[in-house]
Amino acid sequence: MYYHTLRGPVKAVDGVNFGLKAGERFSLVGESGSGKSTIALSIMRLIKPPGRIESGEVLLDGVNVMTLPEEQMRQLRLAGIALISQGAMNSLNPVMRIKHQIVDGLRSHGVQISKREWDDRVGELLEWVGLRREVADMFPHELSGGMKQRVCIAIAISLRPRVIIADEPTSALDVVVQRQVKEVRYRNLLS
Repeated sequence: MYYHTLRGPVKAVDGVNFGLKAGERFSLVGESGSGKSTIALSIMRLIKPPGRIESGEVLLDGVNVMTLPEEQMRQLRLAGIALISQGAMNSLNPVMRIKHQIVDGLRSHGVQISKREWDDRVGELLEWVGLRREVADMFPHELSGGMKQRVCIAIAISLRPRVIIADEPTSALDVVVQRQVKEVRYRNLLS
């Protein structure tokens, strides 16, 4: 992945290889600015100009996601590969109730169920990440940072993707909430 500038291309990430087996956890460790987030965004094909993915493969079940048409890639996001981005708690829409934000992702992937089933599904997702069902009717500004982060995790696991990329999902949280979120993430994501 290169950034194209007036001075020429700048190599951001190059020559990275790794594999992930079903049920396996993989940590990519490096100092700030070393390209960890860029790798995550590249895998998801979410790089924006002036960045550009020059070459490479990301294989999921034998399919190179780098060659998928944009609509197929959009459908793969959340269903096959989900991202909990750095500072994900700031990615919630401030004027939408939590349940609508969870339901939007599911509906955009073709999930068609009754209102009662939606309520059950959203409630179950919130419970999986250690939140009360009542959180579904709240707005993001009514939640603590840790609660917002858990909502983002609930959205990420909502379609049980094969791969979940967590890009420093606890970096903006205090130490106690970091531990709670990590325990929720590790206990529930792979179950």
